[in-house]
Amino acid sequence: MTYSNFITIQPYYHQVCSSDFVSSQWIQYSISNIKNSTYYFADYAINSQSQFQLLTMLCQQAQQIVDNGIETFLQTQYVSSQIDSQDLFQSKINLLITDWRSTILNRYLRPINIIRTISQGNLLMNFGLNNHFSVTNSTYTNTKIILNKYSNCSCALSSQCMQVMGIYKQISAARFQLILPIPNFFIGCSPVESLLKSTLEIFYNRSYMVEIDKYLLNSLGSSFNFSALNPKLSLPNETVEIIVNRLMIDSWSSNISFSSYYQACDPLSCTIEYIGKNNILDVVTSIIGIFGGLSVGLKLFFILILRSSEKIANNLSFVAMKTVIKNLFICYNQQQMITRLQIFFLTISLYCIFLYSTYTTQLITVEINKPTFSTYQTLSLNYSQSLQCFCSDISIPYKSFLAIKPRFHDLCSTQFVSQNWINYLYGEGNLVYRYSFTDFRASAVGQFQLLTSLCEISQETINTSLVQLLTSDYNDRQLLSEQRLDQLIQTQINEFQLITPNSLLNILNLIRETIGANMIVSVWSVNWLVATESIIRLAWTAHTIPIVYGKCNCGSSWTCTQSSQGMMVGCYPLESLLQTTLQCFYNQSCIDSTNKFTQLNISSLKTSQYRMNTTIQTILNNLMIEEYIINKSYENYFNQCAPSSCSYNYMKKYQVTEGIINIISLYSGLVILTGCLSVVLIKLCSYRSNRITIEITEQNT
Repeated sequence: MTYSNFITIQPYYHQVCSSDFVSSQWIQYSISNIKNSTYYFADYAINSQSQFQLLTMLCQQAQQIVDNGIETFLQTQYVSSQIDSQDLFQSKINLLITDWRSTILNRYLRPINIIRTISQGNLLMNFGLNNHFSVTNSTYTNTKIILNKYSNCSCALSSQCMQVMGIYKQISAARFQLILPIPNFFIGCSPVESLLKSTLEIFYNRSYMVEIDKYLLNSLGSSFNFSALNPKLSLPNETVEIIVNRLMIDSWSSNISFSSYYQACDPLSCTIEYIGKNNILDVVTSIIGIFGGLSVGLKLFFILILRSSEKIANNLSFVAMKTVIKNLFICYNQQQMITRLQIFFLTISLYCIFLYSTYTTQLITVEINKPTFSTYQTLSLNYSQSLQCFCSDISIPYKSFLAIKPRFHDLCSTQFVSQNWINYLYGEGNLVYRYSFTDFRASAVGQFQLLTSLCEISQETINTSLVQLLTSDYNDRQLLSEQRLDQLIQTQINEFQLITPNSLLNILNLIRETIGANMIVSVWSVNWLVATESIIRLAWTAHTIPIVYGKCNCGSSWTCTQSSQGMMVGCYPLESLLQTTLQCFYNQSCIDSTNKFTQLNISSLKTSQYRMNTTIQTILNNLMIEEYIINKSYENYFNQCAPSSCSYNYMKKYQVTEGIINIISLYSGLVILTGCLSVVLIKLCSYRSNRITIEITEQNT
């Protein structure tokens, strides 16, 4: 049955997602405040628009992902072979909802984090020149791109550099005075990073908002009619990142109806199990059946014994014994004939029944209730082909019997993903002017920032996906053998290795292609150069020229690369990194001739699935994984299954005891049946004999 039959889910979003601050009127108001041509770079007037556009996008994306997620989740089938108890049902559904919420949160955050990673590593130029500025000399023959700093924090080394926005007044051509700060609302290298670190506390204070409006000299020609956020509904000092990390949702409401679940299941029958004594009627019936057979049989047995004893006591001779035996087959009257025939039929019947019961091969089924693990092991060893056990619980969490630990490539745990290494590569800065764009060192900082982030994202993706896998349930009524359980686990791991990387790589490749197709300029100056003309032409002094690597032009392809000192350089640091092989990492002279940082241990290649000529792209396609270390406990699986019963079959050939029991049970009935049959046969024979005699007499007369 689908979850929609018994589950309802309702998210309650943060109030900002339904406030004026994500409305088109507020965005238009922010744009209308830009009037002058000269502003201080940290001025609220020119930076607030992009922040609120980002906030609007975050709210819209969250709502879209949640709505689609709820629709898909409620159409999922709940599989169960029997009605779960109310407590177990509530527990299972709550766990399913928790896992689902974790899944859609990851689906929301993963693209955001990848965009943040690529933007910083590739050092993409952004709106408002927040991470760089340009300087052209007085002769207009050279334009330099300079990386911004915020309080001695360089945008080349960190995306977290930022400072508080404010309202500034220009007091001279190059001097600005702060007249009104915007508390905890930041501007920095990246608008996304600045927004995430900001709080919305001033937007809970309408009087402060009106004060800002006065300084901005609102040109809408109307009074300030925007509402502030309500401090009773959420915490004013909460950062936007905290809100984003919970999917812009303050709380969830989920209603789980056990009665609706029961009605949707609509069970055909219910059974109960209890320990009780045998039914008195069954006991009486069994006693009567056995008593009847035993009484007649024992009576005949003792008569024969007594008569034989009497003859022996009277010194019966051998000739006399022969006469007695002969007299047994001589009938002097009809009753004796009936008795002799009945004994014959009875003897033949009992003999046939005994032979059939004793020597006929039978398939015997044995059932054992609630077997222990040791009992099951013994049965599995002796009756592996026919043994079947049925679990008490159809759903078994993988984590109860399975543990999976990933081992990542050495690159993700070495100095090459440390801040010390990145600082070492950056040195005194100004890499763009210290090295040519064909020199690996010009974009090395960006490449290793990306390597660090890709390792972190891969590890987070793997760990999150493993948690989801291990908290999911394996559904099967029948207990699997240890061999089949191993096959199941291997199948799950193979499927996990195919699906999990795609969830990350699809998003990563989409973002790469979007950035490349839009030809966004990198501040590292590795895809476009800024060229200036010696003569000013119609108010423009500079234009961009695509960089050429070999025969590949960054203006036509964003994947152009070429080799440089054992590494790669290209249109974007990310593309260069992905096409770089591992060779340089195992070569000390390539890494660092000063020996301050050491190469990777070449002996580690013996235990690695990758070779020295493997590219970073190939390793990333496996999410930087070397191998999965799997530990499983079949005993834990058995205990979670808790078989209610086990049954096995075997072929039984010789069953003397059962043959004797069948003879005793059927004896009394056969006595009656053979007696009736004997009477009928003798009567028929007598009747026909009399008819023949009469006919002969009539013919003679």
